[in-house]
Amino acid sequence: MSWRTKGKQALSVCAGLAMIIGLSACGGGGNSSSSKVAKENSGMTMSDVNKALKSDKKVTLNFWTWRYDIEQANIDAFQAKYPNIKINVTQTGASSDHYTKFQNILKSGKDVPDIVQLEYDYLPQFAVTNSLLNFADKSIESDMGKLYNDAAWKNVHVADGLYGTPLDQGPEVMFVRHDVLDQFGLKVPTTWKEFEEEGIALHKADPNRYMSFIDTTDVRYMASIIRQSGAKPWTVKGVQDVTLDMTNSKVKEAVDFIQKLIDEDVLEPVANKSDQYNRGFAQGRWGIQFDGCWKGTSFVQQQPSLKGKFEVALPPAWGDGSTGLKTGEIGGSLLSVTSKCAKEKQAAAVAFINWMGSDKQSIDLFQKTGSFFNAAKSFQTDKDAANVPNDYFGGQKVNAVYFKSADALNADWSVLPFNSQYATDFKDIVVPQMKKGGDLFGSFSKWQSSLKTYADGQGFKITAK
Repeated sequence: MSWRTKGKQALSVCAGLAMIIGLSACGGGGNSSSSKVAKENSGMTMSDVNKALKSDKKVTLNFWTWRYDIEQANIDAFQAKYPNIKINVTQTGASSDHYTKFQNILKSGKDVPDIVQLEYDYLPQFAVTNSLLNFADKSIESDMGKLYNDAAWKNVHVADGLYGTPLDQGPEVMFVRHDVLDQFGLKVPTTWKEFEEEGIALHKADPNRYMSFIDTTDVRYMASIIRQSGAKPWTVKGVQDVTLDMTNSKVKEAVDFIQKLIDEDVLEPVANKSDQYNRGFAQGRWGIQFDGCWKGTSFVQQQPSLKGKFEVALPPAWGDGSTGLKTGEIGGSLLSVTSKCAKEKQAAAVAFINWMGSDKQSIDLFQKTGSFFNAAKSFQTDKDAANVPNDYFGGQKVNAVYFKSADALNADWSVLPFNSQYATDFKDIVVPQMKKGGDLFGSFSKWQSSLKTYADGQGFKITAK
């Protein structure tokens, strides 16, 4: 199904949404019947996708990614298996450079790639500006949807549109410095109450240590805690209707608890990747680091001297843990086909991105890199993969923990279609209150007010509670 609005309202939303990421084109003409926020779906079926792999027609697809280093073997394998489909790869640099380049190329309208890698948080803002191909279809939803983790499959949708296939995920886990906890006779917490108690004890025993830190540069770390709690700061309906409810009782409970942990010297506000972080990490300042499971590979590559000092654990549960664990997510990416991809190449492009994310050969190649947590169900339910010991983590079977976190992802969560502004306002409004004696929850009402003002100006239909 496509989502559409008409008349002046649609044109206002379209123009406003384009401003969000600096794009000039929204598609469609000047009359109400052709002015729509979400592009018509492609009309493609699963049969078309399968036929594209068997076709003897030569197709060349241009693919933009920031991770060619670990995707090259997969791309080579795909081309060997399907020689009529050639993949031209552009390595765009770091992810921040990647998005800047993609926005600029979309604005110019020239040499737009056929396929682009995106993080889940960035998808909605590109989908609502008609930059991506909507290939929603009942047969595709049925056949492809069952191949991926449910939360990941939800992540590649915006409203009724399907705008990509999942590649990897970043379910949140705790990276525990067991050498630090063991030194002070502390246990790995299984609930947030235990986390608080153990953290108070740690800082009391050594005022230079904290149970963990909370990142002041990236909104996803705080948002992940709120997501774990089951709170819903907003709901998104379609691509235009957004309800902001960032001061409800569940949000207040989670945010007040974060403030309490900061006040009690359990959580230390720190800018991740800063000199302060690097020094603290090297000194064992924090007993636990929360992050997406991909961080484990970063430790292996960047912190070889800490081999054997880490273990991986699930995040703490809220309450007494009896209601079941919900987890959050930090990171993860998908592959999308752009709306500029020629009609005759679209089925081949969708076939390629689905192969990259779900084919067994592709999954096996990603696993050989040691740095990829596939979103495919076949990987996340693989008992052999779950039982692989990891030498860096003292022989622990870390995949088993990652699988449990991915299975517990709170899927009742959505990404705002003005995510860039949301992240900017976090740094400007919320971060200054992330301190001892701060008014973290008070900043949420200001955050909501700022987002409403911004989104109203861009043509969204905003309800603020």
